[in-house]
Amino acid sequence: MSGMMFALALFGCTDDGSACQRLAANEQAYESRVECMAAQNSALDSPAADMADYPSVFAQCMTRAQLSRLGRGTIDLRKTALAFADASD
Repeated sequence: MSGMMFALALFGCTDDGSACQRLAANEQAYESRVECMAAQNSALDSPAADMADYPSVFAQCMTRAQLSRLGRGTIDLRKTALAFADASD
């Protein structure tokens, strides 16, 4: 165990992923990336995702440091090196 915590974050986005905002209400912490990734589909089916006022909702497991670097402003997911899951996956 590396001691690294992973966060599962939801993002509300335009359909093309060019303008996204973090949905802070649903960020959860996991002890491994595997545990976090196993929770992605549930997070995409959650009330927080269903009630988001965005055409698309994406989920991503990342370290706290990665999440911090993304910040709270508008994010263009097309320009990140991360692979995001959406409800169609």
